[in-house]
Amino acid sequence: MIPQSFINDLIERVDIVDVIGERLPLKRTGKNLKALCPFHNEKTESFTVNSEKQFYYCFGCGATGTSLRFLMEHDKLDFVDAIETLARIAGVEVVHEGPVARRKVDPGILDALAEADTLFQANLRDHSQSSEAVEYLKSRGVSGLIARDFGIGYAPDSWDYLKKALNRFSDKVLVDAGLLVSNDNGRTYDRFRNRIQFPIRDTRGRVIGFGGRILGEGNPKYLNSPETEVFHKNKELYGLFEARRTNQELNNVILVEGYMDVIALAQAGFTNVVATLGTATSERHFEKLFQRTKEVVCCFDGDKAGRSAAWKSLNSAFPRLTEGRILKFAFLPEEDDPDTFVRRDRKQFVRLIKTAVAAGDYFFNQISTGLDLTSIDARARLAELAIPLLDKIPQGLYRTMMIERLGREAGVSISTIESRLGQDTPLDTAKLPSRATQSGLERKIAVLMVNHPELVRNIDHSRVQQVASSVKGYSSIVDVLINYIGMENVADTSTLLAGFIGDKYEQLLKDLVGKAPNLPLDLLLHELKDGVDRYMNQLERAGGKEILEDLKENPTEENLARYLLAKKNQTLK
Repeated sequence: MIPQSFINDLIERVDIVDVIGERLPLKRTGKNLKALCPFHNEKTESFTVNSEKQFYYCFGCGATGTSLRFLMEHDKLDFVDAIETLARIAGVEVVHEGPVARRKVDPGILDALAEADTLFQANLRDHSQSSEAVEYLKSRGVSGLIARDFGIGYAPDSWDYLKKALNRFSDKVLVDAGLLVSNDNGRTYDRFRNRIQFPIRDTRGRVIGFGGRILGEGNPKYLNSPETEVFHKNKELYGLFEARRTNQELNNVILVEGYMDVIALAQAGFTNVVATLGTATSERHFEKLFQRTKEVVCCFDGDKAGRSAAWKSLNSAFPRLTEGRILKFAFLPEEDDPDTFVRRDRKQFVRLIKTAVAAGDYFFNQISTGLDLTSIDARARLAELAIPLLDKIPQGLYRTMMIERLGREAGVSISTIESRLGQDTPLDTAKLPSRATQSGLERKIAVLMVNHPELVRNIDHSRVQQVASSVKGYSSIVDVLINYIGMENVADTSTLLAGFIGDKYEQLLKDLVGKAPNLPLDLLLHELKDGVDRYMNQLERAGGKEILEDLKENPTEENLARYLLAKKNQTLK
């Protein structure tokens, strides 16, 4: 894990003007710099870089963030790669900590993987044993051009071919790279034998592992590299580097299950296809994809296993589905996989992708299967099944629309559904002050804190924590910001935004940038303290009433103690 303190320091070390200036022609206008926005088409510069506060903002499309966010969005890097890029600019090494801390990767590991890749590719062309591999690829319709573009290779049927060929590396390096296996006696031998090799590349194009397909009989049919310092199956996607290399813009990405599905679809002209590596599609996979495209179409095998994979994928995707992100599902006939289907009928495959089912429709179709929704019991069951899953969706318009649809399908009021959701819905209970009143006050406070986090040190944190512990179901952006800014000692907007990258509050905070009134700091501080005081007073009154009701319904010692404390603090009237 990379500590937040290191990320904050890194962002402060690197001037955002230098980062963006290398990628966009910036023009100075007063204190700020401007350019044509790289994230939407425009003729007049609306993309602004604030060198003082070290963040960018586009008045046209609303894109905003720090230098870290810019690298992720513009260069299409994942979070860790963007941090590593910033670290190289700053001339420092990335720091890791905690139980999953990683030591600095031995460069020999990447070198060994690169040389193994070169050898495997050469073997496919020249090795005396490669004829079976070549014939297999030809039988699957794979051309020499596609084999070259994807770096397909061949591992000979030998226990020590690679060990001997890469003897300039120690056995330890080759084991750490996942190329050799060490047995219980300490002896080592080649992991990949008599297999067609598919190199797996990271977003920077480096080979980090392999997938090997057995030739002839044998198990497992597909063998992946083990988890290593550079290879993590639950975050990597086969074909993503190749898709980005071929397409300047990825309008959508087709997600499939296997290496040969990617290869077959590439052979048919589909250059926007990626695959998981023998694992279920994870939340990290979807975050990686949505950083690079707005639409993902899952296209799995048409059998029972493929449909099960689709449902698991939807569950993994829910925490990453926010406005502007589209997830769809294309279902093949039961006897087909993408490889066989596209080779039989390419035009039909195109139609299949174009008419893919939206995630929301797929979700409600699945959970309502076998339920007679004319029955009250069935509608109650529908709500029971749906609510825990919908609770995974981040706050925002998409979540609201899914809740509204559940209300229509189940014949249940939206307020009833929201009351059953988890604790993440801010102040969404009838016992608390009116939502309309709170929303305006919450927003005002949040605007001030996002744009001037240095003012938060003047807020009474202990009171906020006390109120939070006294009100059931309390969760608010106000509480989140006060605690985060205080704990991390955040002093500027860019550092604050960096801390929420990938978080459910990220978009909300981005939307608040630049919205603070143009007033002197002392007046802004007065506004902030006054707003927080009023907000806490309302919550305390609401919490006191709740405590009294709890005591009446359940006169336990715990509730009595809460009541006496509230009485002492004069929240009960």
